[in-house]
Amino acid sequence: MRLLDYLFGFVALLGLVCTGWWAVYQSANTPVNLQARLEANANAALTEQGFDWAGVRMHGQRAELTGKAPSIDAIEAAAETVLTSSGTGGILLGGVTMVQSGVGTAPPVSPYVWRAIKTHSGNYILIGHVPSRTIRADLMREATSHAGDATVEDHMQLANGAPAANWQGMARLALQRLAELDSGEVRLQDKTVRLRGISMDTGTRARISADIANVTAPFRGEPFLRGPALWSAAHGEGELVLSGKVATEAEREEILAIAKQYYARSVRDEMQVVGDPHPGWLEGVRVGLPHFAHFHSGEMAFDPAETGLSFEGEASGSTIAYLQQDLATVSGPYPVTVFTDTVQVDVDEIRGIDFDADPVAACQKAFDAVMETNKVNFETGLANITRESGQTLDKVMTVSQRCAPELVFEVSGHTDATGARDANIALSEARARAVRDYMVSAGFSPSRLTVIGYGPDEAVQSNDTEDGRAKNRRIGFKAVSYTHLTLPTNREV
Repeated sequence: MRLLDYLFGFVALLGLVCTGWWAVYQSANTPVNLQARLEANANAALTEQGFDWAGVRMHGQRAELTGKAPSIDAIEAAAETVLTSSGTGGILLGGVTMVQSGVGTAPPVSPYVWRAIKTHSGNYILIGHVPSRTIRADLMREATSHAGDATVEDHMQLANGAPAANWQGMARLALQRLAELDSGEVRLQDKTVRLRGISMDTGTRARISADIANVTAPFRGEPFLRGPALWSAAHGEGELVLSGKVATEAEREEILAIAKQYYARSVRDEMQVVGDPHPGWLEGVRVGLPHFAHFHSGEMAFDPAETGLSFEGEASGSTIAYLQQDLATVSGPYPVTVFTDTVQVDVDEIRGIDFDADPVAACQKAFDAVMETNKVNFETGLANITRESGQTLDKVMTVSQRCAPELVFEVSGHTDATGARDANIALSEARARAVRDYMVSAGFSPSRLTVIGYGPDEAVQSNDTEDGRAKNRRIGFKAVSYTHLTLPTNREV
């Protein structure tokens, strides 16, 4: 009898415990509490996994994924993260049962740029756009397999716009060839593969150059490989490093003086005087080093045996354009090669503009802000752009690259009312065309640019004063068309 009493008591106690647990469970899983918990878990999981573009609103146990994704692959991955953010129990255990998405994909990136750098110490740095998380992981594995004990840094970002189906295969091939160099960089920009670097072995340089030059269509290769330089200038961490051999103390002092005049930060002199002259080589240094000092990164090198004087790295469009113009005047005995990539400059005038909210309005606002405080100037009566306009053109290129790739722009030229109207219209069109040609030479698609000359017909100030006439002589930009794509997706358990 006593045993039965114990048994009944145990059952009663167990019932009380279960009732208490159920009450707590039900309290935590009331519709309001459950929805709040699921939403918090989902948003936390998205943040943890790096989906900073995404957010979640819960409707009961059904999730609505919001935001603008960098790629279709990112939408699928984010939806999977939300679906499992509170376990996989679905309705039974109070998890997320469905992910519905009206997430739009960001417009395709143009230009589509991916880079891999191999440093002198053998470390790898992967930078730029990749089409998917799977491809990103694959490229990291490829780089790691070559790095050995060295490090591999991942700075890649998902983005729409990969230009060809075999983009992944081309990126892997580029990494494999980069791994064979002592140091270097590969840049896959749209359908162009640019490989530059150093190898001590002549045969290796020849073989890799041939591999890159003959890549499979629709890609095209541009290799520039060299051996060790006799003399070089290189952009380091906040300093310009001058190294290698020069013939005389006078050569060393002249090069050092040029570097200090044009480079705003520290200049480190590691040059050695060895008394081995190379007549005519210094002419290229005198012309090129002032421009190279304004590069963002890269190396200027002199190799008398093979490549002569070479310029590699990244710089603004105007810096590269003016470097090439001036080097065309060099008549020394050595070849001159410019193997560079254009980079965007910072534009303070467009800070705070949201280019995603209303792409057309934002782009127009950005152009207006830049042209309000900057001018494109021309030689008097001509369509020749002055070099003082280089910084303005660099800002124009940055804005044009920030604008959605589906936008088409009108480049307009304007004059004051001085002189004959027909001549002014012709001059204004020629100046607008000069700006268009500059943008195309800097890598902008010509199909996205139209040109018109208004002459004096759209004055913004009175032509009765010099100040008014100066304001009327201007270049304008107008966004004239735009289309946008969104892609919904649904995931359910």
